[in-house]
Amino acid sequence: MFLENQSRKDCCGCSACSNICSASAITMRQDKYGFYYPRLDKTKCKNCGLCEKVCPMLENYVNQEANPAIYAVRNPDKSVLMESSSGGMFTLLARWTLNQNGVIYGVAFDDSFSVRHMRAEDEETAWKFRTSKYVDSDISEIYAHIIDDLKNSRTVLLTGTPCQISGVCKYLKVKRINTEKLYTCDNICHGVPSRKIWEDYIKILKTKYIASDDEITHINMRSKKVSWREQVLDIRLKKGSVDSVISTFSFNKFFLSLYGNRPSCFHCRYTSYKRPGDFSLGDFWTSEKANLPFDIESGVNVVLVNTAKGQQLFDSLKGQFDSKSVTRQECWQPHLEYSARPPKNRQKFWQEYLAASASEKEAVLRKYMKGSMITRIIRTLSPFLRKTGLYNLAGKMYKLLIVRKKN
Repeated sequence: MFLENQSRKDCCGCSACSNICSASAITMRQDKYGFYYPRLDKTKCKNCGLCEKVCPMLENYVNQEANPAIYAVRNPDKSVLMESSSGGMFTLLARWTLNQNGVIYGVAFDDSFSVRHMRAEDEETAWKFRTSKYVDSDISEIYAHIIDDLKNSRTVLLTGTPCQISGVCKYLKVKRINTEKLYTCDNICHGVPSRKIWEDYIKILKTKYIASDDEITHINMRSKKVSWREQVLDIRLKKGSVDSVISTFSFNKFFLSLYGNRPSCFHCRYTSYKRPGDFSLGDFWTSEKANLPFDIESGVNVVLVNTAKGQQLFDSLKGQFDSKSVTRQECWQPHLEYSARPPKNRQKFWQEYLAASASEKEAVLRKYMKGSMITRIIRTLSPFLRKTGLYNLAGKMYKLLIVRKKN
């Protein structure tokens, strides 16, 4: 059977298989690392093969050539920029969707600050989807809702990782749903950490650093209170503050260390300029060298327009944002060419973390959020390399000497 032959590195946890199974033979179960995987009940399985048809990990975009139109984009509204991870392109797409009486599906924190995909029909809800969430998002509940919205002729904007976008689109194709009014937007990512570690991190803050009569009111994992180039975690409380704690104990540092990433992220099928979404959004990290005709201090998106439908929408919005057509060389992104590499001591981290008691987990996280030697070198050198124009060359050398060697 298909699912029985899949390894952990071959599953992104999108839950398309469990949603497509009419016999309820597939359920998503969390493993000890905090990642969800499908579990098959053989007594219910009808061997219909639909789980295989919807699996996004059977796609492989790696080394497949494509020529998307590429742009640097900045939303001219400063208030939008400050509430966005980079250039505010998502807000432009979201506003257009809402103006069509449409619906938006994106990633937000729920009431307990777990990370999940949600549905929005208004700006207040949709703006919760702004800024990056560096956690493996629970997307399981949106499939049926998207079908209902499309069947009701609602315009739908779906955002997520490329594997999530692919899983939903393959699901809709198998269901024979008309997707003329569906617009998809994937992000250029290097992996998603475990939900378990994120939830443990929040528990540590609440237990040790937040008073019993206080509470978290807001979390922004890509705050621009320092700079849009810095991945600053901002957690606000009703009464007190945890700023001093986060300065040395930030989940973002652990995210950048790669120790907690899902296994499939180190074997990504979507590291390519061929993309599953109509749009692909990322940070324009090399914007200083691209001679952009607008201010870049508050953030800039790199936007890949991958389909004719996407290009038509992009062109219709052009008067609402600042943009410049750019080349691959000008906006080079490593994770459009290769997957992130697993840290050498990744298994050691998990052994220590799983063996640690609740009171010991903070020490393990602090130890490993420093990252491996090579990730620390990359963090230190990247700002200099971007400013000098050597970022592309360094990245390609890394691919040649490190990525290929490990593969």
